[in-house]
Amino acid sequence: MRVALWSPLPPSPSGIADHVAESLPHLVSRCDLAVVVEDPAGVAPEVARLVRVVAPDAVPPVDVDVYEIGNSPAHGYAYRAALARPGVTVLHEWVLHDLVLHETAGRGNPAGYVLEMRRSHGEAGAFVARQVLRGLGGEILPALFASNDRLLESSLAIVCTTGSSARRAARRLPGRPVLHVPLHVLAPSPAAADRDEARRALGLPADALVVTAPGLATRAKQLDVAIRAVARVRREHPSTRLVVAGPREEGLPLEEWGATAGLDDGLVVTGRLAMADLERHLAAADLVLALRFPARGEMSAVLLRALAAGRPALVTAGTPTAHEFPEGVVIPVDPGAREEAELAAWIDALARRPDLRAAIGRGAAAFVRERHDPGALAARLVAFLAEVAPGRPAFAARLAAARAHEGTRLGDFLEDVRSAARDLGILELGSDVAELLAPLSGTPRP
Repeated sequence: MRVALWSPLPPSPSGIADHVAESLPHLVSRCDLAVVVEDPAGVAPEVARLVRVVAPDAVPPVDVDVYEIGNSPAHGYAYRAALARPGVTVLHEWVLHDLVLHETAGRGNPAGYVLEMRRSHGEAGAFVARQVLRGLGGEILPALFASNDRLLESSLAIVCTTGSSARRAARRLPGRPVLHVPLHVLAPSPAAADRDEARRALGLPADALVVTAPGLATRAKQLDVAIRAVARVRREHPSTRLVVAGPREEGLPLEEWGATAGLDDGLVVTGRLAMADLERHLAAADLVLALRFPARGEMSAVLLRALAAGRPALVTAGTPTAHEFPEGVVIPVDPGAREEAELAAWIDALARRPDLRAAIGRGAAAFVRERHDPGALAARLVAFLAEVAPGRPAFAARLAAARAHEGTRLGDFLEDVRSAARDLGILELGSDVAELLAPLSGTPRP
């Protein structure tokens, strides 16, 4: 089977790029694979050697296109292709609001953003879109409005990396093929797995309590709360260190937060890391923080790495990183007014109980290594692609017919009716609606 996989690859800032790169050996052995990237010349040489890499305008004939979609501008080219060239969407996050905002207002089309929000969420979505354009959306509102409808409707089939997203997709598109394929996780390399050796290599004290927040540092990861919580814990455990192991989003004032909290030399910020050094930081950790609020329906690949390394992890309650695991694999912490106190209490309790840390870590490692094997997950994905690929021509024809009136007065009428229907909880328009509206729009009946 010939597959075009549309995804950024390292050194792209998207974490999905690293995840896809790791999966390539397991995919190329099971299908004829080409990876479509915006700039093939910019792909890391060690990754480019694994697979054929092509530009969007040089995609060879394939049986199916697969689009790896995350909620960031790095996936914009794949998102645009998925709308124009129907295929299988791998949805890494349920909420695509930031991506859609970038692809509309961010590209000089604010009216298109309002239209997309209205299309997905009715008049409430249009209202929120106007607030976001005025800079009034804050952090919470964008997370509540997924803006993923056009992509879902354009997809031959949906693959979701979390069970919660898969259930939502199945409800939204009854009858459409939907598959849950969890993110894979690789066992830590032996060179980076030893705790004491990792600390020596990284210059971390051998006897410190090391709390590590790995991956891209963003405001959603509650690092301001984490810094204050660790500062509290240091009053009883002066050796405690908070290590932010990875790059940060622009303007994130980690050092200022640390100074205000009095954390001083208890805060270590590494910047971007090579994968081997990220693994060392996970091995060196006593505890890992994988907080995220508001969440957008994503699973953290770096959290899975931490669990595979046998490190207990604190996550935000009510998010996929809490719901996707059985009780005891991760430790949920409630977001909100009591989050700092609860987080500090958990860190303090686990600092006093190395035996409990070890027991949680062993259980977590056993669970993720069994359920997140890269070879088994790649085989499941390729089998699903082989099953749905034959339906691509018929689906493309139906989609083209459904889009025949886009950009016309009848198409505008249909969008108005679709928006009103959403407000009434009706997700799909009947096939006769266009016929009923045609005389009103001055369009010949379909």
